[in-house]
Amino acid sequence: MKQEDILHSDVINYFAGEFAALEERLKAGRLEDYRERVLVSRKIAEALHLLAPYVRSDPRARHLVKSAETLKKELLSVKSIIEKQLLQQKDQQSLLQAIVSKRKKARHSDEAAN
Repeated sequence: MKQEDILHSDVINYFAGEFAALEERLKAGRLEDYRERVLVSRKIAEALHLLAPYVRSDPRARHLVKSAETLKKELLSVKSIIEKQLLQQKDQQSLLQAIVSKRKKARHSDEAAN
């Protein structure tokens, strides 16, 4: 294998690993801040620019670019952020209802004791 082919393969493997790690962070919910998501998507755009020369000749690079573009769209999507905020609001409402209910029960038991 030529030195150029080895370098080519190393570049593809590096970006594949980086994109997989970013996708894992996104799925795990560790990219909560939209500003951070935008910055990461810009880095992906820069990486895609660096991968452009390989796309024409390497099917792995084409697949990698397609998956990175999909990841970039997911990062910039506000749907998951809104869904998470709605879930948090529902959790807060449930907690508030539980607290109010507990206080009412405590008052009723105090009134019954008197």
